[in-house]
Order: sequence, then structure tokens, then C-alpha cells
Amino acid sequence: MSLYRVGVDAGGTAVRAVLAQKGSEGLQTLGTATAGSANPRQVGLEAAHRELRVAVEAAFREAGLEPDLASCAVHAGVAGLATPEDVRAFEGFPHPYARLEAQSDATLTLGAYFAGEPGVLLIVGTGCIALARGPDGRLCRRMGWGFPLEQGGGSWLGLEILRLALADWENGQASPLAQKAQERFSSVREALEWGRGQTAGGYGQLAPWAFEVATDPRVAALLQGWHELGSRLVRELQAQSGVRSAGVWGGLSERFVELGRPEGYQPPQRGPLEQALLLADRLASGVDPGG
Repeated sequence: MSLYRVGVDAGGTAVRAVLAQKGSEGLQTLGTATAGSANPRQVGLEAAHRELRVAVEAAFREAGLEPDLASCAVHAGVAGLATPEDVRAFEGFPHPYARLEAQSDATLTLGAYFAGEPGVLLIVGTGCIALARGPDGRLCRRMGWGFPLEQGGGSWLGLEILRLALADWENGQASPLAQKAQERFSSVREALEWGRGQTAGGYGQLAPWAFEVATDPRVAALLQGWHELGSRLVRELQAQSGVRSAGVWGGLSERFVELGRPEGYQPPQRGPLEQALLLADRLASGVDPGG
């Protein structure tokens, strides 16, 4: 029996899974699927594993196959796995797979972007983290503290832009920002209730407002500060790691690069889902299918 290979990229808002088999011509992709957040810091370990399973089973069905989780070698890059203890807890949680290997989604993406070579990577999606792998393999990082502590991610931008919008609305200013808020909420009170206990993903959904009303001087200043923050993180890690190569990844990466590429910028070698699948293949080669 040949094991299925499953690569998983589980960011702050969604899980993406790709299912493949190893054949004579290499890896053959069978199906892909998505599910909800599998960040255990946001939803807990049980819910995170549930969403992972939903994505894997959906990939089987997309391939026209009945799910066979016991025949899967899974490598997952998961948001929220900030420490070795986090990784051990995620891997040690009861699961149905032949084998499960995990790392943070950020380190998975770093390895993918530079194909395992040294480099400095700024990831700007729902959250913000900068990572560097030096010539000696040492890993350095900045930010990645999680919402609401960290700055620079879509959740932070969304929160800041909502604050500006609500201030205009309360002041009776007919600004484009106030209009955005009025289209989303029926009243300031509803916006306040919505924000009570809101997750990073929720605020991240408001980040596009900043780019849609970027002609507002206050928003332009906010975006300039956002770009300067990310650029500074890259420069700090370049100095610390001794590596010049830099990249930008994540849902807001194109917006970031539009405002200016960091020194030493280079495009990605591969994406995190492809990297996860390659690592799942390596994992499967070391698993005894018989048990």
C-alpha cells in the first residue's frame, strides 16, 4: 500500500490542503481543498485539528476518492505554532493520520520562498512576522506576537482604519472612511458590539478599506508607516543574520511591494503549499505503511 501525501498550509484565516500520490513520474496531485482557521491559539487544538481534517477529507472528495486518513502522511505549516512546545502539542494531539509533522506556517513559508537557502522574509497577511535564516542555519525573527499585540498585519491595519472611520462617523463627517463603515454597520453601536471580542481574521477583513481610500491623508500616512515598519524589520534581520536576500509574502505582499521593494528583494522560488507537499513526501518515505 502506498501512502498518500498531504501538504497543508494553515494560515490565520484558512486551511489549504493538497493531496497527492507518488508514482513512477513523481508526485501526482489528486485534489485540493480549504477549510476554516486551524490556528490553535485562536480556536484551540481540538478545533484546529477538526478544520485540518475537514480540509483533508474535502481534498479526497475533490479527487473523487473516499477519505482514507489512516493512509496519509501529512506535513502542516500551522499559524500559532510559535514555540517547540506548540509544535509538540499539535503533533501529539490525537489524530487519524499515518503520521503528522508540523511547523509554524511562517517557517514553512520561509523555507519555500528561498527553497531552503538563506534569506530574510517579511510575511504580511492577517498577521505580520519577519524571519531570517542565516548561512549557518540559525533562525532569527521579529514580530509575530499575535493579535492584538503585533503591528504590521492586516488585522492591525483593519483595526486602525476602523478607528478612523468610527471617529468620522461620530463627528458627522461625510468622509469616504465613514461611508465604508456605514455600508458595513447599521450604527456605531453595532460596530462596537461587533468589535467586542473580535478575532484577528475579522479585523483583517477590513484592511482593504485602507487601500480603497488611500487618498485620505490620514490613511496615506497610516500606509506609509505600515510600509516603513515592515521595511525596518527586514533591515534589522539582514543586519542580524548577515543575509542580503529578501522577500515579501502574504495576502498584503503585493500592496507592500507597490509601496517599495526592500533592498535585496527577490521573487519566491516556490509557495508554502508546494513546500509542505514536498516535506510530506519526505515524511512518507520514512513511514512503514504496514504500521
